[in-house]
Amino acid sequence: RVLRSSRAEFHGKQVYIIRHAEGQHNVSFQFDFDPPLTKVGRQQVQHQHEISKTLDVDVVVVSPLRRTLQTAAGLFPGHTNMVAFEEIRETLTESCNLRRPVEDAMKDFPHVDFHLIEIGKDKALERFADYSEAKAFNFDIDCSSPESVREIHERCEKTLKFIASRPEKKIAIVSHAAFLAEFMEVCQAREQASRYLENCEIRMIQFRA
Repeated sequence: RVLRSSRAEFHGKQVYIIRHAEGQHNVSFQFDFDPPLTKVGRQQVQHQHEISKTLDVDVVVVSPLRRTLQTAAGLFPGHTNMVAFEEIRETLTESCNLRRPVEDAMKDFPHVDFHLIEIGKDKALERFADYSEAKAFNFDIDCSSPESVREIHERCEKTLKFIASRPEKKIAIVSHAAFLAEFMEVCQAREQASRYLENCEIRMIQFRA
């Protein structure tokens, strides 16, 4: 599915937005910390790889959460230009949208460039009043200070600036349902498409004068 945007940041670019495959939180409705993909999710990645391998993207920009990293690794195996970018993480609502310390992700995904992610614990933990070290990152709680639409749109604008700053022409963004919905809104690129992408769905955004 092709969407079109008049945002100048897309000029000369082909941007593919991709939602992560099915995660454990999508089926259990328990929002434990940074959940991985399910078996079905891994199968979705295998199926969509038949499409993603034809895209010939120059760079893969990926959210630093486990489910997006797993999705990106499966859709673009062996890609040598994969960059983790904090601004495209999921909106802060539940604990499933928190990430592990970046040092742990670096061990599991050594092919991903994490230099843009701050070392140490996820700063978003500060928005969860019930967080405790004793819980050892295994918990299911709602965010006590969820992100506002304004904050999310600020992240979308930062993402657009990042896209424009990249020298690459064909860019894949592996992110999350709620963030990508707001991203399409900011880009004015929804047209007749559904607001939310399905798990592992791929859409392309092109510049429209």
